[in-house]
Parts: sequence; structure tokens; C-alpha cells
Amino acid sequence: MTSIVNLNDKCLLKILEFLDLGGQLLLWEATDPKSRLNKVISNCWQSRNNHSLHESFKLRVKNEDPTFELFSGHHMVRWEHLRKLDIVAAFEHLKTKCFQDICQRLQLKFLSVTWRDSEEDAYVEAIGKLQELEELHLELMLLSRENTIHLLSLPKLKKLRLDEFEDVEDLIDNVVEMRGQDVVSFTCNENFWLWLTPNRFQNVRKVCILNEGVVDGIWSLESFNDDLKEFPCLTELYMVDITIWQTGDEFWEMIAFLPQLQLLYLQNHEIEEGFLEFSAATMDKALYQRKDPLVIHFLETTQEDLIFKVLSHPKLEISFTVIKDAYPILEGGLLELELTPLK
Repeated sequence: MTSIVNLNDKCLLKILEFLDLGGQLLLWEATDPKSRLNKVISNCWQSRNNHSLHESFKLRVKNEDPTFELFSGHHMVRWEHLRKLDIVAAFEHLKTKCFQDICQRLQLKFLSVTWRDSEEDAYVEAIGKLQELEELHLELMLLSRENTIHLLSLPKLKKLRLDEFEDVEDLIDNVVEMRGQDVVSFTCNENFWLWLTPNRFQNVRKVCILNEGVVDGIWSLESFNDDLKEFPCLTELYMVDITIWQTGDEFWEMIAFLPQLQLLYLQNHEIEEGFLEFSAATMDKALYQRKDPLVIHFLETTQEDLIFKVLSHPKLEISFTVIKDAYPILEGGLLELELTPLK
């Protein structure tokens, strides 16, 4: 049987047409940098039109490769239709000049990136040229006030995610100062919630809290219910792997605090013995003045039949269906903010 490496260049190029960009990169990484197949793949990328339709690319580099910088500098910046780029895994191999060229030439809408501390100013200045950028993911421990303000000035920025961040208090202060009125949604892990209260984002409509299991026992029911009162525009609340209400009366007290709430999403919420034991008057008091029914989604829970039976009210809708992309998956991340863009 003929080996792929023995095929002529025309056949190899034809095979490459059946691979998407990620598949081509995996093949390129798996071949000897001096091999003919590796060179054919590189020549394929050199064509400006070859990847004109590629819009998303996640760069993965397992081992340092002397040809990587050549690949990055001479190929990626040619993909003029590239709109989504994730280069977090490659930051140790990516030179600052290469990143600056990418930001100068491409009209990215999504960027996931990290950098060395010494490169912060250069990277932030480069990102500032991405006037079409809508979503920015940063895997950083620190970010200066000046550069935070610079990034928040991006005119079309809709989402800002920060992973592994340490200087939390100053970060929140800077966001509140610059764009606090524009924050309409945030997702955070359970521990980061403590930094967000008392609430200074008065226009937030959606809150997602994910239990990362970092520190247990840091919440109290009373303080949590009081904190939620400080979100006057809150219409959607998502809680994942968090069980804070031990009794039904405690739960309905929270609902009564949030008459504007439209949707409550409880994933992997443990139904404690007392959660479905409450006074009908307590539930009615929390619901009867609502204009529209409150929708509660239970996911990955037990006692579905009993939930349907007990949680019955004209102003209440119960569902066990999954909402696609209901909340961002942080996977250890601290915070994602959604903002109304400046333009």
C-alpha cells in the first residue's frame, strides 16, 4: 500500500482540502519539519485565499517547535476572514511582534489570550487596535488600572472574561468606574460572589453563580437573600451545584424579595427534606402579585413528580428541560461580564 508521504504534491494538496484548519494544523505538527509533507502543508497555507473562509481557530502547541514562529507570522495574519482566535496555549512560543501583526491586520471579534507580565503594555496596545472585538478572554493574575481602562474602552466589547485573576478588589473598582452602568450580566464562581456584593452593578439583569468547590461554608442564607435584594433589574438567576435554601419557606422568602425575577435555573440542586414542605400561603404571597408567571428550571435533580405536584400555582411554571448555552462554562475561571457595547 502506498504511503501518504509518497504521493505527489498535487494529491497531497487534494487531501488537505478535506481537512479543516484544525486538522491541517494537527497533521503539520505530527510531521517532521524537514519532510516534504510538512512543506506541502506550509505552502498550502501561504496562499492568501486558501483560508479565506476560516472564521475560528484555536492554536495548540505541545512542544517548542522552531518552525512555529514561521507558521504564526507568515500564515495566520493572511487569514483575512479569521474572526475568532484562541492562542492561550501558545503564548510561550508567540513573539510580541507576531501578536501585534495579528491585531494590526485581522478584524477579530473574539480573542482568548495571555501574556508575560513584561509584555502587558505591548499586548494591551495591540488589542486596542481590534475595534471590532466583541469578546475578550484573559488568563491573567494581574492587570494594571491603566490597561484595564484601555481594554474597557473597546467600542464593541460585549463580553470580558478573566481567569486566574488575583487583584479582584481593584479590578471591580476599575470596572465600576469605567463601565459599571453598562454591565448587564455576570457569571462568577461561588467564592467570587463575595467580591461582587454589595452590588454596584445596578443594571445587571442576569446573574450566574457556579460552585467551583474552592471554599465550602462561606455563604449564609440570610446574607445571600439580602444581597439579591440589591439587584433591582435582576430577571434571570442561574445557580449551578449550589444548594443554599434548606426549607421551602426560605426559598419563597427569596422569591418574594425579587418580584421582577422571570427565570430561575437550578442545576444539580439538592432537594432537601424540608425544601418541598412549606405553607401554601407563603408561596402564594411570593407569587400572587406577579404580572407574568415565574419559570423555574430544575436540572439534574430528583423527585420530579413531587416537584410538579407541590410547586403548583397559576403564576408558576416548572420545567426540567435544558436551556442550551444557559450560562458560560468558566472551568476554574473567576468572572465573565457581559456589557452593553459603547457603539
